[in-house]
Amino acid sequence: MIRSCFHKFAEKIEYPRTPPFDPPEIFPEFSKNSGGETNIDRTNKVFPAVRQLLFQLDLDAANFGTNRWNPFKEFVTAGKNVLLKPNLVTHKHRKGPEALFWTISHPAIIRALFDYAYLAVGSSGKIVIGDTPIENCDFDILCDATGLKEMVEILRGRGYRNLELLDFRTYQTIQYPDSSVAKINLPGDPWGYTDIDLGKASLLQELEDAHGPQNYYTLGDHSVDHINPHERAPGLPNRFHSNGKHIYRIPNSVLNSDFVVSIAKMKTHRFSGVTLCLKNAVGICQGKEYMPHRRPGTPQEGGDSFPSYPSAKYVGWLKLKRAAYSAIGNRNVQRLMPYIRRVYPERLPHEINSEPLYGDWHGNDTVWRMTLDLNLILFHADSQGFDLTSTKRTYLGVIDGIIGMDHEAPMEGLPVKSNVLVIGRDPVSTDTLGTFLMGFDPVKIKTINNANTVQCKCLGKVNMGINFMKGNMEIEVSKSLFVPTKGWEYILNNNV
Repeated sequence: MIRSCFHKFAEKIEYPRTPPFDPPEIFPEFSKNSGGETNIDRTNKVFPAVRQLLFQLDLDAANFGTNRWNPFKEFVTAGKNVLLKPNLVTHKHRKGPEALFWTISHPAIIRALFDYAYLAVGSSGKIVIGDTPIENCDFDILCDATGLKEMVEILRGRGYRNLELLDFRTYQTIQYPDSSVAKINLPGDPWGYTDIDLGKASLLQELEDAHGPQNYYTLGDHSVDHINPHERAPGLPNRFHSNGKHIYRIPNSVLNSDFVVSIAKMKTHRFSGVTLCLKNAVGICQGKEYMPHRRPGTPQEGGDSFPSYPSAKYVGWLKLKRAAYSAIGNRNVQRLMPYIRRVYPERLPHEINSEPLYGDWHGNDTVWRMTLDLNLILFHADSQGFDLTSTKRTYLGVIDGIIGMDHEAPMEGLPVKSNVLVIGRDPVSTDTLGTFLMGFDPVKIKTINNANTVQCKCLGKVNMGINFMKGNMEIEVSKSLFVPTKGWEYILNNNV
């Protein structure tokens, strides 16, 4: 069976700009519910590409081109619940509003997948577009700036009532230049949350079994000094990951879904090498405090934050900046910064000398475990708990690589116009193909290569065989050359 497919555009295209990102024509499968010629956007080249990918994956292929075509019918039926899980990581980029579309899953792709989900579940079903962005993301600004909010409002106005756009966070933080933080409470998932304990099935348990209790850090933990490489205070995730318990707080909108469509962005990643469908599952967890990202120290010390201690010069510079901001005051810094930037323009992270400090290198042995844990939850948990012997929902993976991001991604990199879309029946085969199309060896990505344990067999297998994948053109000529992050450059650019 074909597990994954890709569509490479023959020419460089642009994302459609007008919400709700209607298709360029009324396709036969939508003819019964068509709103007429007013609901088309002839500039939208994304919708027909998504449609073609669904056909390439052999989804209801016998009915393609007729009003009976229903590509999601093998995944979900009328009256059921669908989760569309995009990557909505942040509301800003240093290069301005247009750079948001290098960073997030574009709403035009979400719209196309929504239409096919609605075709399957009908008016009695429910569709949720939901994600957990980074904690300082302003979700309203993000949804306004990208057209996602307007898209949802227009679709609701057309009668698609059971459509929700949800921010799964229960709080947002404002992070000031001096590293201080203010917290704003958010409503979160209206259906509430469930704590899921993976217990011994967690990929993190291997560390505990081999080395005893671990000390986990996450950048969402403001109780530790992340700039100090000698910091060893207990990390906030320890309360959820110790003594054989491994707890993640999951929105019930995720756990109550019958079918999930993971809509990832094709990007490099400082912690995991790439961020595609497997990493996109991180957005189903309510807060960073539940998600270990690194362990302090070097591998020789039982940690994975850096290969060797960062230089005193680098750490000293970070501490000096923090002290200066604190002395000047956050409000004064914010007032002065626009004037300073006129003289000293802000540089992107890849232009600045930096050293691994936060687990942002290829030796990170924590993030891939946490990521696979959340994928296990996505497949095997519901509001009643976790059961490794039972698959709770069906799955489809999609990668938006029309404009991807490389260098110091996932939030502050540079655009790569790779002009490709990827789709797959499981996250591993989808990510394997996506990583190869980025110009990297999938076997070197720990999240992909380690998804071969007994408990992860539901996630798929690494396989680039002709019987498992296909595309609309030769795969070798469809590859792009993404530049890895600094911490992954050695392993991804060399034959090691």
